[in-house]
Amino acid sequence: MSAITRLNTLRERRKRRVRAKIQAGNRSDRKRIYLHVSNRYLYAQLIDDAAKKTIFSVTTLSADLSKKGKSAKNKEAAKALAENFASSLSKFSLSPDTGYVFDRGEKLYHGRVRVFAEALREKGIKI
Repeated sequence: MSAITRLNTLRERRKRRVRAKIQAGNRSDRKRIYLHVSNRYLYAQLIDDAAKKTIFSVTTLSADLSKKGKSAKNKEAAKALAENFASSLSKFSLSPDTGYVFDRGEKLYHGRVRVFAEALREKGIKI
């Protein structure tokens, strides 16, 4: 088995495991916070799976998060994105106490993903 095949196999296993945990833990129809990490930017969405709708999304592409000369993909950007996400919850009159499901996709829980999740918890959002 080549190294690339092995990495793809492990990635697919992790993806299935995370999806199974999200589906099993989301029986009370809680809203889902999805974080996508690309090579250049970070994207976060609040998704209502019961209604099959995206309520809102925030990204480091926005003007207030991506200042000229600053990186939009590091840990500081992840923390700023979490702060922007928490403020967007209040704009849509959603309570942070209701509890949300954190969906990291196939990404490992370290680095920018961990900083984003911890910053959300610091803001009082239950994950």
